[in-house]
Amino acid sequence: MSLVYTAFVPHPPVIVPEIGRGKERVCAQTLAAYQEISARLVEAEIASVLVVSPHAPLLKRGVTLLDNGQVAGDFTQFGAPGVRVSFPANPGLLAQLAQRLPAALLRPGLADHGALVPLYFLQRVGWQGTVVLMGMPLDQPEKYGKVVGEVLREASERCAIIASGDLSHRLKDDGPYGFDPAGPLFDEAIIEGLKRNPGTIAGIPREITEAAGECGLRSLRLALAAQEGFPRVLSYEGPFGVGYLVAELYVSSPLAHWARQCLNAYLTEGTANNLPLPQGPEFQVKRGCFVTLKKDGELRGCIGTTQPWQENLALEIQHNAIAAGTEDPRFWPVEPGELPAIRFSVDVLGDLEKVAGPEELDPWHYGVVVRGRGRTGLLLPHLEGVNTVAEQVTIAKQKAGLRTDESVEMWRFEVVRHYE
Repeated sequence: MSLVYTAFVPHPPVIVPEIGRGKERVCAQTLAAYQEISARLVEAEIASVLVVSPHAPLLKRGVTLLDNGQVAGDFTQFGAPGVRVSFPANPGLLAQLAQRLPAALLRPGLADHGALVPLYFLQRVGWQGTVVLMGMPLDQPEKYGKVVGEVLREASERCAIIASGDLSHRLKDDGPYGFDPAGPLFDEAIIEGLKRNPGTIAGIPREITEAAGECGLRSLRLALAAQEGFPRVLSYEGPFGVGYLVAELYVSSPLAHWARQCLNAYLTEGTANNLPLPQGPEFQVKRGCFVTLKKDGELRGCIGTTQPWQENLALEIQHNAIAAGTEDPRFWPVEPGELPAIRFSVDVLGDLEKVAGPEELDPWHYGVVVRGRGRTGLLLPHLEGVNTVAEQVTIAKQKAGLRTDESVEMWRFEVVRHYE
């Protein structure tokens, strides 16, 4: 897959040192997170970045795409005309997006500050690549995000999405729009959604989003829809009455790619033993893991181990990937022709920790293992539709063949989820 990274970043010009002139130091957390994001793009060898900005020209229906030979601009309107940002455009990727995005409008012009701020930090770390600038959709951001994801996954180069946007502008009385109680509520809902269940973000009540004075919600929703990931909040602060959030939304993992290689080799050649084992340090640890297959967003297979049975994680993933595709009793074995439509993820399990009761569980943070009458049931964390501890424990008991009212011993474990 050529879409390998997505992130959400704020765009306050004050964090550009030539503009802030010392005030940017108040946003130390944001600056540190920006540096981490920029370094990750360089490390991941990203060749092209799609920037989604809420300050580009916006349409009631459709999106705008900057159609210049370069994506460039300066910060004259913020008192720093000498600070210029410039990257070459990507005409091939631009043409594909213009053709496939509903009601896309090509436009001339310069880049806006919603794009220039994140591009400034990429330029500062020496990233060299091409850029496509898209305006944020005002309507149906998930629809646009899915098309964007499809286009970028088909691209020949390694691509990233940088969704630009600030959160509430109404966090303080001395902020740009004064204080509104909806401001902190909105920002808390965004952060809690990213940490627990990103699906809740699209359902934040409209009256709260409007009263909060936000500008980045649709950018964020588009990026989340482009590619499922395991969001990680890097920083959040609101020193000037505006919420500044930096978050990784999706990172492509070699572990999930290896799972695909293993199942593909088994289905096409009858064995995966001829594949050279990956040698990266992340593959050498001994950990239990689960390999999950999804097709069109629906489960297509999931098999795993709570404790490591193989010599290393590479072999653990290999065994479980093949089993998920061929031995899950809930599904027919996967056919080779299905593989292009299937998405792989790998959950690497931490150590089991015995708990005294349900109060020590959290279905969005911990998985659970229940044991009773010699039977064992397990449920992974962070599963759509499992929102309470009671639901999590009930399903785990059902998987073990236990009655929901039976007493059981329980263990919890943390998981790191890896996506293709």
